Amino acid sequence: MLSTQQKAQILKKAGQSVPPMPGGTGPILDAWNREVENLYVSYVAARAARSLREAEEARQLDQLRRLASRTSFA
Repeated sequence: MLSTQQKAQILKKAGQSVPPMPGGTGPILDAWNREVENLYVSYVAARAARSLREAEEARQLDQLRRLASRTSFA
């Protein structure tokens, strides 16, 4: 399982804006952890949705190509 700091690094590498990690402990750090976790969940959900869209587009394109090739032989 990824730590919150690892998730923040992933988000930064992906070009997402991540608030700087506060020093110390307590409620401020807890709030930062929640914010990074929420950003990461949104990022992962967006990537999954994009992947599903791309897979569906590829499936439809393949289906159209198959139909077109059948039509050209007829």
